Amino acid sequence: MNKYIKIVVAVFLLIVLVIGGCYIFLLTQKPNYSGTFKLKGLKNEVEVFFDDYGVPHIYGQNEEDTYFALGYVHAQDRLFQMEMMRRVSAGRLSEIFGSSTLEVDKFFRMIGLAEHAEQSSTRLLNSNREPWQKAAIAYLEGINAYIEKGKTPIEFSLIGIPKEKFTAKDMYLVSDYMTFIFQMAFKTDPLMSRIEMKLGKKYLADLATGYVPGTLKESSHPNDSIRQLTDTAYIVNKKNALTFGDIGERLPFPLWMGSNSWAIAPEKSGSGKVLFANDTHVGFGQPAVWYEAHLVCPGYNFYGNYLAGFPFAPIGHTPRLAWGMTIFENDDLDFFREKTDNQHPAQVWYVDHWETLQTKKEVIKIKDSSDVTITVRQSHHGPLCTDVIGDFNDVTGDPVSASWAFLKFPSNLFQVCYSFDHSTNINDVRSAAAKLIAPGLNVIYGDVEGNIAWWAAAKLVKRPAGISPVLLRDGSSGKDEWLGWYDFKDNPQSENPVRGFVFSCNNQPETTSGMLYPGYYVPEDRAVKVTKALSENKKFDLNDMQTLQHDVTSVAATTISKSMLQAISDAEKNKSPQHLRVAGLLNSWNGEHGVNDVAPVIYYKLLYRILFNAMADELGEKYFNQFLQTHIEKNSIAPLMKNGSAAWWDNINTKDLIETQQQIFDTSFDQTISDLEKQLGKNPGDWKWGKVHLLEHVHVIGKKKPFDRFFNVGPFPAPGGRETLNQQGFELNKDGIYKVKFGPAIRRVIDFADPENGQSILPTGNSGNAMSKHYADQAEKYNHGLSRKEMMNRNEIEIKCKDKLTLLPEKD
Repeated sequence: MNKYIKIVVAVFLLIVLVIGGCYIFLLTQKPNYSGTFKLKGLKNEVEVFFDDYGVPHIYGQNEEDTYFALGYVHAQDRLFQMEMMRRVSAGRLSEIFGSSTLEVDKFFRMIGLAEHAEQSSTRLLNSNREPWQKAAIAYLEGINAYIEKGKTPIEFSLIGIPKEKFTAKDMYLVSDYMTFIFQMAFKTDPLMSRIEMKLGKKYLADLATGYVPGTLKESSHPNDSIRQLTDTAYIVNKKNALTFGDIGERLPFPLWMGSNSWAIAPEKSGSGKVLFANDTHVGFGQPAVWYEAHLVCPGYNFYGNYLAGFPFAPIGHTPRLAWGMTIFENDDLDFFREKTDNQHPAQVWYVDHWETLQTKKEVIKIKDSSDVTITVRQSHHGPLCTDVIGDFNDVTGDPVSASWAFLKFPSNLFQVCYSFDHSTNINDVRSAAAKLIAPGLNVIYGDVEGNIAWWAAAKLVKRPAGISPVLLRDGSSGKDEWLGWYDFKDNPQSENPVRGFVFSCNNQPETTSGMLYPGYYVPEDRAVKVTKALSENKKFDLNDMQTLQHDVTSVAATTISKSMLQAISDAEKNKSPQHLRVAGLLNSWNGEHGVNDVAPVIYYKLLYRILFNAMADELGEKYFNQFLQTHIEKNSIAPLMKNGSAAWWDNINTKDLIETQQQIFDTSFDQTISDLEKQLGKNPGDWKWGKVHLLEHVHVIGKKKPFDRFFNVGPFPAPGGRETLNQQGFELNKDGIYKVKFGPAIRRVIDFADPENGQSILPTGNSGNAMSKHYADQAEKYNHGLSRKEMMNRNEIEIKCKDKLTLLPEKD
């Protein structure tokens, strides 16, 4: 017996030692937020103060040292995120994840972001270096200084990632990927082409593929006076080819989806100064998208929000001005059907002649198998996407190319963002916005002088009249070709409008001439809410701004739900007390999406059932689920619910019957009650929104158990819903568990009466290092609608910041 006890004790001690050893090892992986380090590449000493939430306040004696230090501390907190960003964009995930990511790599090799990044980076490294170039290279050197001397993130050890220094090309790979994930055309256009060609124009006509008449447009205004300033083979296996939707599910980082931003003029502000607000809607994940940092050097004092591996902040503010962004949602990518034949397999027909395709071999290294070689083909329109993805299978047997405005020019995002960050007045910011090619962004602006503005910044494509850009175009005739680009003065924009506010909520904008530029805009819901709130005859303050950001009411959802109930027969609603009770809960709903509300659970389940019963017979479940991922689905709901004669209501599988809208609604209501009783119990009072609407910030490694417990943050019951101002977006589904996919990746508010004390919050934390105390230290505040100060005053920073890192030049 003693022998067995000794064995048990020995095993127990061994387990304790292993766990203790692992814990001690993990402790050594914490970022260094204090101490002194000598680094090659610095010219002078740099001081870095870390505040209570891990935001670095960097004080340098010159700009290049300041950006060097930014690169160093950014890599310390986000090196794994940087690594994933450059790998996905270059099509190099399979080197570390194996064949499970091969199709993702094929897709990105086909799109050609790596080649585009290579071309763009040559401008950065030319001999005539301007300030933006010097700053970007200093940031790059700071990243590499950390890679050389800093700690290796635990993810590198778990996955087996070799540490490689960053290059200028890698920084452009990051910016190219961020541009790509704004792109909605890959999700939308193939499906709309399929509907038109397989089902017919009558089905397409019932969907909102463009502007919905009668809904709110964001109006452009002629510029008012600006206030005076005081200073393998290429043949795709069609049977197994993945769609873009499949590939999107395998991306290590989620897509951008929307955003809110507005600025209020002094005459509507309680402080007498401009009020500014911005919350960017991005796919949730861990680490968070944005990294906050405060940079100070002679002549420069800037608080910015940075992307991993990108040197300049896309959004931020100085004591004089602030700008924020939302996605413009403009359509700058079209698909062209190319004409070929068996005698010209390496050519496509264009107008009156055969053109030879450009080809390039791409070798993809795979961790768990042999290398795979693919041939990437490109017409004058762009890469042939059908060589890799199967979205156009069953639509056309011809190759299809993707023509994307972004790939037509070298990227200038470095110059644009550097110009934003160093702007001193409205003219500087407008000039920077005018240079942007892609992605399309709404830039919202406010300053200490009282100016407010909105510019839709993008290079907008001119198309022939009558062209629907969501449908497959003819690439052979020359009749569908792009005609050029609109001048920036024709872009939607407004400066100092009489109404006293500017805003953007991703809704349809118009130019000063009244033109509606095509795009993948969202319904008017959020725009109506903001317009109504900001049009009130009152003086606003920061609390009002934050209250509006956290609003979880959807008037549109209540309107749609009532139209559903009106179409359900009285006999159906009253056939049981449960039907009557559920109908009553939905009918009395005020649109609130609080975690204890019941009506949202009923509404989204009923909405899914109606759409499924109406459309899945025509689309099939796979393409129906893809439809649910598009903005066209959101825009189509309200008009479809009002359209009793839509072709979709009839079930094509019941040839002897013609189903009506009311029959679909009645059946869906029965199914909704049955589904929810099975899922959540017989008592509707227990059908709480917080039980089914859940927010979890998932790390790449945390996708697999048991790593989720260590790397993921959450899940949390989440308030908000689809197109509420506090947008906690999800996709409708048959399971009735709505995992939040996207929402505010940051919330910011600034009163220019006190611009050095703005307020912001991140969904999790500023650090991406799981051992950092700042990995998830903002999550609780974020979930409860709270914020924290964005400090910019040095005296306060020195008093309150407990951690200080000193970086010194290392002498040769």
